[in-house]
Amino acid sequence: MTNDWARRISQFEAAQVRHADDPLPGQAAFRYRPGTRPVLISAPHGAYHWRQDYWKRPDGYTAALAHVLAEDTGAHALYTVRRIRPDPNFEDDSEYKRMLARLLRQRHIRLVLDLHGASPEREFALALGTMDGQSCPNYEAIIIQTFREQAFAPDHNHALDRLAVNPLHFKGGTLQHTVTRFVWEQCRVNAAQVELNAYLRVVRSDAVNTSTFAPDPIRQRRAITALINIIMTV
Repeated sequence: MTNDWARRISQFEAAQVRHADDPLPGQAAFRYRPGTRPVLISAPHGAYHWRQDYWKRPDGYTAALAHVLAEDTGAHALYTVRRIRPDPNFEDDSEYKRMLARLLRQRHIRLVLDLHGASPEREFALALGTMDGQSCPNYEAIIIQTFREQAFAPDHNHALDRLAVNPLHFKGGTLQHTVTRFVWEQCRVNAAQVELNAYLRVVRSDAVNTSTFAPDPIRQRRAITALINIIMTV
């Protein structure tokens, strides 16, 4: 990834993602960026999403991150740019998942990385959810090792260097109809949910509603490098 990754992510988010706006007439709430590698990066929470009778806040910068990762690696990307109903990470009857299933068949995808955002208070830098190993049998070990190579490890003492593997509430779909669960159970394609702490995801401090938050560009670079290397191994 080029050295201007933070600028590119910030500019894409500002120019292309309308978090609280409805889709334009005749258009979907999500966007597909075609690629050449057999990997698809998903970001279903790039904008507000409707779940259980209310609009949930977006996982900021996940749409922009998916786009920039795809741009730099040749992966495919599917991400929301306007608010979406229903939440595609909670209900299977969604146009997002129907589009995803078509892409997996047509593009011969081998791995889906489903990006999400965690709050800065979480006790991990990244959480890898594979439904306790079920959803990503071919790549889970490679993913963990690649994060380790960028100094993110399950046993790290510092929370912002910790890779949590299938922690409670972040297992990728054992309790709800997530994208990861749908891809594995319905499409039989390897899938992993990747939750990024806000410190590793948010490139502008004013995007988080707390006066104490400041982005961590060094850890962001390490996380992005790991994601690129994971994509390039497939």
